[in-house]
This record gives sequence, structure tokens and C-alpha cells, in this order.
Amino acid sequence: MFKGVDHIVVAVKDIEAAVGRYATIYGVEVSERREAPAAGMKMAFFRFADSYVELVSNIDDQGPIAKRLADKGEGVHLIAMQVDDLEQAVADLRGKGVRLVGDPGAGNPIKGQVFIHPSETGGVLTQLVQR
Repeated sequence: MFKGVDHIVVAVKDIEAAVGRYATIYGVEVSERREAPAAGMKMAFFRFADSYVELVSNIDDQGPIAKRLADKGEGVHLIAMQVDDLEQAVADLRGKGVRLVGDPGAGNPIKGQVFIHPSETGGVLTQLVQR
């Protein structure tokens, strides 16, 4: 079912400063940058052989990253776990009574992202990813 960590998303207040810190720490340059205006966030990616670290920051005071930074400050926003079969993983978790976010319910196809609710994992939002 679970294959391992796909990526980790870290919320930061100042993405430029964070990119500099992470580049120094990792000894590599940022691999890619993107903006998602509809979600109100900026992203920077540090890619490795089998995973990546994604830094996210808010564009304005709206959206989930702005809310996360206001409520909790900087830190790990989510861990994405790679699964063999997303539909099966969700069905298995549903069967175990695990609270999910984005679960369309039994018998309905998954059309977006599915997460394990942070209340199930000690406060860590966990995304399920099938590659």
C-alpha cells in the first residue's frame, strides 16, 4: 500500500530567504519555482533522486498557506506519501475508520487530492500520492 515519502511541504514566511537557507543546507540550487495565484501561494522545489522538498509561502493574506502561517507559523505543512493504488489505499483507510479529507465516498471515483486528516496523525496533514 504505502511505498514511502513522495515529498514534504514546508510553509515559510519569506520564500526568498528560505530558498537561500535550504540551498546552503542542501548544497544544491532550487530546481523549480512556481506560483499558484488561485491558491494564493508561491512554491520552490528542491528535487532529489526519489523525493523532493517543496517550500510554500503565501502571495497575500488569503488561502490555506496564509492561514497556516497565521495559525501555526513556519514548519512542515504536509507530508505526501506515495501509494501503489490510490483508490485501494483510500478504500483500505476508509475501512479502518481513518478520517480522510477529499474522500468522495465509497463507489465514487477520486477526482482530486486525498489527505489523511491531521487528527489521525498527531497533527501532520498527510497527502496520498500515486505516481
